[in-house]
Amino acid sequence: MKEISADASKGSVFEDVLEVLWAPAKVFDRSRANGVGMYILVLTAITLVIVLATKGLIQPYIDANFDVQLQQMAARGKPMPAEALAAAQKFAVYGFIATGVLMIPIGAVITGLLIFVGGKVVSARSTFGQAMLIATLASVPRVLSFIATAVQGALADPQSIRSFSDASLGAARFVDPVATSPALMAILANLDIFNVWQFVIMAVGISVVGRVERSAAVIGALVAWGLGVALTVVPALLA
Repeated sequence: MKEISADASKGSVFEDVLEVLWAPAKVFDRSRANGVGMYILVLTAITLVIVLATKGLIQPYIDANFDVQLQQMAARGKPMPAEALAAAQKFAVYGFIATGVLMIPIGAVITGLLIFVGGKVVSARSTFGQAMLIATLASVPRVLSFIATAVQGALADPQSIRSFSDASLGAARFVDPVATSPALMAILANLDIFNVWQFVIMAVGISVVGRVERSAAVIGALVAWGLGVALTVVPALLA
């Protein structure tokens, strides 16, 4: 494997968070020995600010997604009681904000574990802590997806929005969220620009930090990605 020589000067956490979007190999090479805690803290703070700042623009997607869930519950013969609708809709808003707060720390642990497993499949020499670091930095494109959704929310007719899938920059955008099974929607939701971007950063991280060839790292990232998709599909199948 061709090694990337480390920079003489280390980048700051904020610089790493930005630069990983276009130069992940350089970032992982200089940060492989860093702890993950500050990255989680900074990214969580950034995500929370973005979510709170864009909530108004994303609200139509939250409302449309809530309506889809109501229709799916009714189709299963379990309609939501009318008296519970207001509380449930408010909870949907809080759930969206909580997603922004918890996506980074929870993702660091869960996705980090999947990357650790995928890395071991291809004999990557990385620790669980380093796998968490890879997972955290690879989540930066997912943070950008909130901004992309907000931009679309500012331009779209709220009445035409069917669910969050309408903001997808991928396959989920082109299917009916009501007629399509939740399991298939879960799969399609993972096939968009931001998830592909995340996958690429994961693969580069496994290669650089785990010191394996790029081709092996892609296999390791595929294992981690496949396990992650399964974690979203299985609950949908059981619903």
